Amino acid sequence: MQDSIRPFVLELLEKKSRLPKNFDDTSDFIKAGIVDSMGIIKFILELESRFKIEITEADIESGEFRSIQGLVTMINRKMATGG
Repeated sequence: MQDSIRPFVLELLEKKSRLPKNFDDTSDFIKAGIVDSMGIIKFILELESRFKIEITEADIESGEFRSIQGLVTMINRKMATGG
């Protein structure tokens, strides 16, 4: 399951918007406008549903939530702790 996290997150982002050429796993996808305030809820729901986790408000406000690398780390941690 862990190997499928990054590709799934990347696929969700690519559905929202075309990714810039210089976009990488550490890029801030919110600052880049890939996921806007309206799309963030659907994005979160899709992540929660796929990985059977809960993303809290504190998670959303963390810097970790804003990049692919951070999301993969967060999701791995939540899956390991049953969260």
